[in-house]
Amino acid sequence: MKKAIFKFYTDYGRMGHLEGILISTQEKVDKLVESGIEVYFGEVLGKHSEIYGSIDKEDIKFVSDNEEAVRVVEENDLTSGLNPFHYTFVNFELEEAGLQGVDLEEDDLDDMSVNEMIEILLDNEKK
Repeated sequence: MKKAIFKFYTDYGRMGHLEGILISTQEKVDKLVESGIEVYFGEVLGKHSEIYGSIDKEDIKFVSDNEEAVRVVEENDLTSGLNPFHYTFVNFELEEAGLQGVDLEEDDLDDMSVNEMIEILLDNEKK
């Protein structure tokens, strides 16, 4: 899996918007969009805002997979803003995702990051 730089941006109207520059792989980004996982950002747009939702294709844009660019961003900690892979998720059913055979307890899901769930989904596809 080749790492790449992505720009995340989603607009919540008058409440505000969320944005970030992140490093991931195209495979993980595609799975995040395809899976419909609802990322739980919490109250990032102010008290009682409770921001969550699935990430659409338009929300996360590929910037570059140039190895030197990725290396510079990683080595200098130049990622910024919000990264949907670092947050938890809500309203996700294991059975609907085809994970009925995967040994996960509901308690395991409470603190699991979106990135961890995406990795489980990708691993499950390879089986």
